Amino acid sequence: MASKKEKIMDKIEDLNMERAMIREAMEDLEKKKKEMKKEKYEKLKAKYEKKMEKVREKIRKLEEELKKL
Repeated sequence: MASKKEKIMDKIEDLNMERAMIREAMEDLEKKKKEMKKEKYEKLKAKYEKKMEKVREKIRKLEEELKKL
């Protein structure tokens, strides 16, 4: 059975992979920027930035929890 520390490390790793996928989606969005309306681009960009911030916050909380162990 995995220790609590290992579980937290696994969660952080999963969140980092999720963050990388979001970053890739944002890069794709940048490439398609000229093809879409500015309003749609801004809306999608804000959506991805919000997701990224949520993931960052989760990672911060898990890292703090890890330090306490």
